[in-house]
Amino acid sequence: MENVIVLGATGNIGTAVLKNLQNRNVEVFAGVQSEKDFEKVSQFGAKPIIVNFTDQESLNQALQGKHRVFLVTPLMQNPEVVTQMVIIASKPNGLKHLVRSTASGADSNGQIQMARWAGVSEDLIRASGLNYTIVRPYSFLQNFINFHSQTIKEYGGFYLPNGNANLSMLDINDLGEIVAIALTSNDHFGKTYDLSGLTYTNQGLAETLSAILEKKITYIDVPEEKAKESMLSNHMPEWMVNAMMELNYIIKQGWTAGYSDDFKNITGREYTSAETFFKNNKQAFL
Repeated sequence: MENVIVLGATGNIGTAVLKNLQNRNVEVFAGVQSEKDFEKVSQFGAKPIIVNFTDQESLNQALQGKHRVFLVTPLMQNPEVVTQMVIIASKPNGLKHLVRSTASGADSNGQIQMARWAGVSEDLIRASGLNYTIVRPYSFLQNFINFHSQTIKEYGGFYLPNGNANLSMLDINDLGEIVAIALTSNDHFGKTYDLSGLTYTNQGLAETLSAILEKKITYIDVPEEKAKESMLSNHMPEWMVNAMMELNYIIKQGWTAGYSDDFKNITGREYTSAETFFKNNKQAFL
């Protein structure tokens, strides 16, 4: 039985991967920051390991005896530093396979900062000599829970500076399933998968929510400057605000609307729809 470790195990993506690794005949370990996270990962049958993701020796120890690793980093400056540290820890430990979640449009020469950060990580992985699989998710439907559920509950609406653009939205659980499949097979070595989800407009998503919640939900197209002011007033770091505004700009141009059939080719199924996602998570908006 192979040993698999999930680094970044307590975030939305890491949690989805742990969930989908259950009953796949692997021993699962979860890299966490402190003991307070033990219960969160143990519920999925994962064995928690405290890992300092900015410390090389901590990563070296965490990867001892592991055959495969999944790495996801939060929105942070220069995530390629963590990627490189994991690569360094992988080699003396004889790691068999590295799976990395980056982002749609990853390109070290990309137009926006998020694309460049993701692209540099990918370049490092491809040059490492390791067996790898890269997954590139688009925007997540879970953002409606994480960022908009409160205003949907209190004001019957959500606010974004995205205009009327089409945008692709992915259920994180679909990403988790693909990662779990990749981590338990040799068939995905050297592959890069784009995971788009299905395409909507925010107005269409508001109408879907309205039907499911049986009350009027409105999408409010916020001016970009107002959105930026709001983020800064909520004490988001300026670098993060700038990165988010770049992302919102390309969404508004419709550049994040696309469809990749990688999920269907691997699973034989279509992506989870927004309607199904909202029905399954209805209580988060009530």
